[in-house]
Amino acid sequence: MAVLVIAHRGFSAAHVENSLEAFEAAIAAGADAIETDVRLSRDGVPVCSHDPDLKRLRGRSESVADLDAAELEREGVLTLSTVLMAARGRIKVMLDLKLSTEADLEATLGVVHALGIGADVFVGVRAVALVPIARHLCPEATVLGLPRQPAELPAFYAAGGTIGRLWEAEATRAGIAVAKSGGHTVWVTAGGRGGGGTGDIGAAGLKRLYADGADGVIVNDPALALAVRAEALG
Repeated sequence: MAVLVIAHRGFSAAHVENSLEAFEAAIAAGADAIETDVRLSRDGVPVCSHDPDLKRLRGRSESVADLDAAELEREGVLTLSTVLMAARGRIKVMLDLKLSTEADLEATLGVVHALGIGADVFVGVRAVALVPIARHLCPEATVLGLPRQPAELPAFYAAGGTIGRLWEAEATRAGIAVAKSGGHTVWVTAGGRGGGGTGDIGAAGLKRLYADGADGVIVNDPALALAVRAEALG
């Protein structure tokens, strides 16, 4: 089975991350899924922003949680509903939930449920305790564990997680094999952990991940990942 290519914040190598342009470009490139980050606005609306504030992308010091969804939209921060409606019936979506409570998940997965697209959504959570909550709120979705370290993956799987995520530095051939033990699926986020460079990877790095057994790669340049995949399969 071909390794899945997941466009990190859309085609963010060529477009503003988490923008409609980035998501549309990822779809046009043929990515298997798009990835976006989810936080809640001040008025409780799920919005797509990796950072907790607007400083890096918008030059404003306010936190996402300090502004209503309407103001965030004026700054270019999309609501989750907008992104999911654009993706519906066209591409699968991975949600990296920057959330920590059941109420937060209920607000977010309620949007997924209302649109009837749970089967096309991967729900990424960082705490083992959130796995059964996500499964209860959206049973048709696939739950993805986003652990702080690989040693936590067995607990995510035991709680009902289907996919485990490794960072590129952790995804050695041996590291992938251990994470996949028991028949589990492993995706790898390319590039460094946090800061700049997350999702960045060249052809040589992609070839290694494909050869070493990754089931999915989360990358900023889905076109390159797809080209390398086609070459590997050929």
